[in-house]
Amino acid sequence: MDLHGRVAAVIGAAGGMGRAIAARLAAAGCRLALVDLDGFALGETARAIAQGETPLTFAADISDRTQVDAVAASVKDAFGAVDLLLNAAGINTRERTLDTMSADQWEKVISVNLNGVFHCVQAFLPLLRDHGGSIITIVSTTALLATPGGGAHYCAAKRALLSLAESINMEQGRHGIRSCAILPGEVDTPLIDKRPTAPSPERRAAMLRPEDIAEAVYFVATRPPRVAISDLVIWPSAQIAGIYTV
Repeated sequence: MDLHGRVAAVIGAAGGMGRAIAARLAAAGCRLALVDLDGFALGETARAIAQGETPLTFAADISDRTQVDAVAASVKDAFGAVDLLLNAAGINTRERTLDTMSADQWEKVISVNLNGVFHCVQAFLPLLRDHGGSIITIVSTTALLATPGGGAHYCAAKRALLSLAESINMEQGRHGIRSCAILPGEVDTPLIDKRPTAPSPERRAAMLRPEDIAEAVYFVATRPPRVAISDLVIWPSAQIAGIYTV
């Protein structure tokens, strides 16, 4: 499928993976609506990736349903419909074990990483249902195996996202909507800097790059309508080979 002229809403577009995905979709000719909490970084992203038409930008907190609904309404006014919803927003805290994290930290991570995705899916569904489209959610391999490096709150949210992605396919597939959960292993993004212990330069060099995930998004988004990729797991070669463990 040719993405030229298609409308894509990228949530978390100012982050490492979100920015790379937005850039890849811009290069493919998509018309973009970019959403992120960091309005300044979002503007920088829009200017950096613009190819012809400047992407629309919306500074919003996706854990707040009122803000998400306002963004969806603005996107509808601007484009009429959406062909691709890309959920790439995610946060974590420095305290990641059950005996160190606070209840507020648990709530914050769940509110963004799980509830925020739900808000975006539900708010944008009407913009997808009239003509079909794809919902792609960046999850994590911690959805398959919880790790101390990910944290109890982060891993719990990511595992729940797998079920949400499955539910979208079961409920909305008859409307031509396809859902895919992309599960990357370790990716070299600024989120890595917030780990309790920073990885070594050698380990970081072996991680996936945001551009690797962007290419996976492009692959999923360009499959013909008869093809549904429900989930896609992408490991760094060193991680799956057991050269290092999370």
